[in-house]
Amino acid sequence: MARVLVIEDQPSIGMVFKVALSEEGHTVDVFRDGKSGMEGLAREPRPDIILVDLLMPGISGKDVVEKLQVDSRLRDIPVAIISGCIPGPDVLPREGSFQAFISKPFDLLEVVELVTRLTANKQICA
Repeated sequence: MARVLVIEDQPSIGMVFKVALSEEGHTVDVFRDGKSGMEGLAREPRPDIILVDLLMPGISGKDVVEKLQVDSRLRDIPVAIISGCIPGPDVLPREGSFQAFISKPFDLLEVVELVTRLTANKQICA
């Protein structure tokens, strides 16, 4: 199954992702802000997908995605943006830098299906 990195500043939401995705056989690492998420990317095994909250204090989800895009080792990792609001174009990362948008409140089954779909190539090749 896939290695999932979640960057979410609301601990309860991060835990919901961890429990639900772990029950499906995925390995899940959760970080509470953009800074620790980027540090985790540097020291943890490379994730197969990243779920990142858009609006966080400090390093925002947009900042995280922009940092991923300039790193040749990380730019091809699928990214799903998580947000409780409908962001304007100035808040979203540039088009093409993320593959999905998860709106809060979310349907957990849809999130699990999204992770499965976006990591399908990895699972076939593994």
